[in-house]
Amino acid sequence: MKTVLIIDDDADCRRVLGAILNQNGWQVFHAGNGDEGIELARQHHPRVVLCDLLMPRVNGFKVCQELRADSTLRQTGIVVTSGRNFEADRRAAMEAGADDFLPKPVEMKQLVATLARFDSNNVPPPAPEKPMEIPTRISGTPRLKFWGVRGSTPAPGPGTVEYGGNTSCIEIRAKGELIVLDAGTGLRLLGKQLAEEFKDQPLGLTILLSHTHWDHIQGLPFFQPIYQPQNRVRILGYEGARHGLTSVLSSQM
Repeated sequence: MKTVLIIDDDADCRRVLGAILNQNGWQVFHAGNGDEGIELARQHHPRVVLCDLLMPRVNGFKVCQELRADSTLRQTGIVVTSGRNFEADRRAAMEAGADDFLPKPVEMKQLVATLARFDSNNVPPPAPEKPMEIPTRISGTPRLKFWGVRGSTPAPGPGTVEYGGNTSCIEIRAKGELIVLDAGTGLRLLGKQLAEEFKDQPLGLTILLSHTHWDHIQGLPFFQPIYQPQNRVRILGYEGARHGLTSVLSSQM
């Protein structure tokens, strides 16, 4: 079922948009303010939220932020509308979590085409999450090793010999677990070492990302263990406002 939630304090606008979308096969829910819209979104989990940007009290920016912070609404598309077609508003809306921005008065053909991108019939269902099994317990004494400590960009050479030239990556071994803090370019060297140490033995490890700036994830494509099917690599980190970890990491791959 194609479902859309219209959040707008203008009742006439909601009525017109709702009628057009009904004619195009969408089931429409209505909310006259941001608070009500957030509650209805959590109740009905619509495929798309069509939200006005400038509303009293809870505006469209806040609605975007609240919906993106709710893990159960991660697959919900957000299209923002506004009578102010300023680039600053568009950029701020996208940073808050919107997927698209339509200036008012909304062109009906453009609206229908935009929402068609979020048609549930065109979106494959998410694969069920499987619990991770740790194939190999890490033995030995606890260990902490810095494989990369720099920010922004790797800088190998004589001037960085003392602290190392790779970007952020720290290895921790304790209580049978292998944990990696950040996946900067130091991750490549760690991967080579793990491949030599464990060879064909199944390996399980967890990578914790402090955030997804490039210098904290740029080593992942060069991390040998992720290309060996017997291994299990769990990646945990902050889900950004606009894109989850799956989107961010798969796009760089």
